[in-house]
Amino acid sequence: MKKTIALIFIFCLMLSSCSAPELTNDESPTKYRIAVWIAYYELQKFTQGNNEEIFTDLVDEEFKRLKKYGFNTITVQVRPCADAFYKSNYFPVSEYFNGIQGGEMPYDPLEIMCSLADKHGFQIEAWINPYRVSQGDDYDKLDKNSFAVINKNMTKAVDNKIYFNPAYDEVKQLIVDGVREIVENYSIDAIHFDDYFYPTTSADFDKKEYKKYKGDLSLADWRRDNVNDMIQKVSNVIKSINPNIKFGISPAADVERDREELYADVELWIKNNYIDYICPQIYYGFKNNSMPFIQTVKKWVSLCRDSGVDLFIGLALYKSNTKDEYASSYDKNAFNEFKNNNNIIARQIIYISKINEIKGYYIFSHSNLYDKKSKDEVSNMLNAMQSNNQAQNQP
Repeated sequence: MKKTIALIFIFCLMLSSCSAPELTNDESPTKYRIAVWIAYYELQKFTQGNNEEIFTDLVDEEFKRLKKYGFNTITVQVRPCADAFYKSNYFPVSEYFNGIQGGEMPYDPLEIMCSLADKHGFQIEAWINPYRVSQGDDYDKLDKNSFAVINKNMTKAVDNKIYFNPAYDEVKQLIVDGVREIVENYSIDAIHFDDYFYPTTSADFDKKEYKKYKGDLSLADWRRDNVNDMIQKVSNVIKSINPNIKFGISPAADVERDREELYADVELWIKNNYIDYICPQIYYGFKNNSMPFIQTVKKWVSLCRDSGVDLFIGLALYKSNTKDEYASSYDKNAFNEFKNNNNIIARQIIYISKINEIKGYYIFSHSNLYDKKSKDEVSNMLNAMQSNNQAQNQP
């Protein structure tokens, strides 16, 4: 009992650190999407050490608060690596659920969150990282019965992390099967992939597999073809089960980098309607020297126009009141833009809300709503959300 009271007290303190106004949002979530990403390390704070009752109570209160703030969509990372925050026949229990990969899961977080999303009128999306196996490179810490350990030859350690090799049909099938069981067993509204595909451009990553390939494609085109095949298969299985469930991807905002370094051919996915929506992570300020926000948004609007693929914009609340290390190597105004201003996200929301082709936005991420250093930025952002909601709901 003391532990329960302490946990609730700590959680309330975390929430009270943000003095932003509570907002109302009466719009249908199908009209204009206002989403927040809940990453695995944020979901972990709700699950670790907590029983089903405490988890349910904490999430219920948080969903209630997010609704008042004006959000209508929850995008929660239920498979951060090759492990799961739900009951899976293909992946072990996530190490982030309670500290051990393959440990016991006495309750199902995704099932509870789906039920609470329905209760509070949210759309809920299951966020998946398809290729990442582990945040470390120690196979001994993985569940010994997992696909990744049994089929170690289909994985590769890169930069102290382990990844599946996209070249293997067995890996593609595992990803497809993992999506299938979520779509069949949970009342989600979308499957959501993030921006991680091939982890490296090094030819050593899949030298053996490419050597076995006897076709005419270059290494880069062959890698893109591997990813394209997986994306198309995932799309097909979702639509074969429930055409109403959406398939969306949130890639890096640099289309050239997606194609040449991650082997993610976002232009092809849009052109061929492999996906229902795309949400580029436009984590840049207005003064960014290489990818300024407005110009980058315009590029994505042009890319998606008349495609049938909905466009959303990912916004970097996490950068508030910090130096933007990649904005510029020489321009202090760009470097300190998020540091010297507390209304960047608010201004970005106002800007994109005036573009008809953009159907909404995603905020990264949940914990930054309650970060003291982001307090003023959050307050301004929520005020902009309020104004945007009212404008979107006008007849």
